[in-house]
Amino acid sequence: MRAPVLLLVVLTAVACGEDSLELLEEEASDCPEAPAMRLGTLPSAAVVLNAYYLQEEATRDLRRGRTESPAVEETLAKASALGAHAVRTTGYNDAADKRGDSAMQVAPLQYDEVALRGLDLVLTRAAAYGVKLVLPLGNYWDAYGGTRRYVEWAGLPSPVEGDPRFFTERAVIDHYKAHVAHLLSRQNTFDGLRYGEHPAVLAWELLNEPRGKGLDSDGVAMRAWVDEVAAVVKQYAPGHLVGTGEEGFDTSLAGYDELFWRGAAPSPLFEGGSSFRRNTASPFIDFGSVHFYPELYGVKQDETARAGAHWFFEHAALARDVGKSLFIGEFALRNQEGYSLDERRAMYRGWFRCAWRTGAGASGPWMFANDARPDEWDEFTFYYRDGTVPADPRNRYADLVVEAAALSGTR
Repeated sequence: MRAPVLLLVVLTAVACGEDSLELLEEEASDCPEAPAMRLGTLPSAAVVLNAYYLQEEATRDLRRGRTESPAVEETLAKASALGAHAVRTTGYNDAADKRGDSAMQVAPLQYDEVALRGLDLVLTRAAAYGVKLVLPLGNYWDAYGGTRRYVEWAGLPSPVEGDPRFFTERAVIDHYKAHVAHLLSRQNTFDGLRYGEHPAVLAWELLNEPRGKGLDSDGVAMRAWVDEVAAVVKQYAPGHLVGTGEEGFDTSLAGYDELFWRGAAPSPLFEGGSSFRRNTASPFIDFGSVHFYPELYGVKQDETARAGAHWFFEHAALARDVGKSLFIGEFALRNQEGYSLDERRAMYRGWFRCAWRTGAGASGPWMFANDARPDEWDEFTFYYRDGTVPADPRNRYADLVVEAAALSGTR
């Protein structure tokens, strides 16, 4: 009799596991239906893949004497094959440790031409594949230079990662504006097109993940910076969209589900010096921007699926209130801890469905890698490996990208 009992236990466990995955997906997709919004020329609920490394890979290949970059070709080709409508990748590289390698700005308004040609190549090849680009113009964090780098260049004392003086010191702001103007005025050496008019570009983001730490509690200083820098982007790229690149933090819970967030996320998501509502209302900003990393934001594990849904539909509603679409620029769960692959897949599928249901303009899972890129370089990596189908478990989420892309434009 033991064998049938054991079989019953196994079948019950499998059924319970399937039920829990279905519940996760249901919670992640539990968003109210709202009118579909579009991000520029993309269909509603478009899929954008994050692949930050393209300029760096292209530059290194040009230095090797190559006329094309295998990593860029592979990434763009696979993004297109999966049905992605755009790729989000760095439009900046100011890192001191990458001088002579891939850094574009090596000193204030002094540039490495080969590194700039690396970005030229990315724009030209994206156009060839019919893949649009979303390009942040700088980084809040230290990676590839960051706000600390500009504060260092200004000669200010004791610069730190995410230095708030980047947003308030006149010398730093003027340098950043001059750099933006220089970059958007550049003529691509491969196709002759000016960056500010390049058809491959869907949108420019003012900064990757600007935060208001150290700024006023109402978000006034950040909004002033947004207005000033975004006006420069609009001047030099009038036909392109402009976004803030922010994560969606705010200065209060007004307009959000206070009861839910006080129970789900004890971390200060709504106590920062930057306001999503205030920034999105800027006349120089074309769409709202959010990211979602629940494990980094202190979201309770049993509320993660629902928290993603709330983050998406609440910000989409706030953006819609000022006549703008929402771009979910990054979302991810760690590969190696916290959740199993099946659990992460259930939530990703649900969040894609939520973005579609709540009318988001586009959403972008982090981080799509070419095959040669080691898994351990980023704790959120996924692939579409050569010789596999998208649903191969080694790819993690590639088939979910296909599913989400198939929904694009259907509402």
